[in-house]
Amino acid sequence: MIKNTLSNVMAATFCIELPNEKAGGMPTPAGSGFFISPDGWFVTAAHVIMDKNGSPRKDLNKSFLVKEQNATDPKKMCQHISSGSVFSGSDIALLKVDFEKNSDKEWLNGKTEFPYVKVSTKRLEMGDEVYSFGYPLSSYGIIKPGELGYIKLSPRVTSAIISSNFDSNVKGVFGPKNYVLDKALNYGNSGGPIIATETGHAHAICSRFQPLVVPQQHLKDNKGNPLPIMIPSLYGVVSSFNNKEIIGHLMSLNIPIEE
Repeated sequence: MIKNTLSNVMAATFCIELPNEKAGGMPTPAGSGFFISPDGWFVTAAHVIMDKNGSPRKDLNKSFLVKEQNATDPKKMCQHISSGSVFSGSDIALLKVDFEKNSDKEWLNGKTEFPYVKVSTKRLEMGDEVYSFGYPLSSYGIIKPGELGYIKLSPRVTSAIISSNFDSNVKGVFGPKNYVLDKALNYGNSGGPIIATETGHAHAICSRFQPLVVPQQHLKDNKGNPLPIMIPSLYGVVSSFNNKEIIGHLMSLNIPIEE
């Protein structure tokens, strides 16, 4: 059952806020991420933290890792993010947060380490049950440009199955790079964990949609050809940790790995 492991996944997962030029430099929601080690290593989708030139943003040190806020659970924040690695051929970025520099945060009172989800290298098969937790559909607003704004987070759980473990460029000596889910995941889920329902371990991260172009036989162009309709979010494509380069790098950093 999802409920058996969800509390730990929720504790380890957060919304990533990056400085936004359109919001006067105020950090705004850009995607999701989650801790994979007690000492602050975390992962997100590489495209979440990239600039327009395809390189990691130079202002990551001005980012925040944020949790939802309610009456009994104050807004949880981490700062002092340092760049790590972006894995070639995979939409996975590895970064780190300094625990000591964030130890004054209320949500870390009494703790000696970050909550985290164990990464698994086990290959998922078609029909395996998984779920995602992340922060899709988050929004922001500006009250006073450059000085005051607000953030609305939308934490969501999505259940799914592995629809396919074969996608373009999936097979090869380095293992599967992507899995396809039978459900699409919304904007803002990018970088969030894909969790095996049975174990609570992370096997992949949210990466992208798989759009489909479906010809509509009843709609014709001026030459009589069927007009195609693009369905942008029928399936979700997620980036797998089951990759020799990624596994080797995580092991070199003593990040916990489950086989």
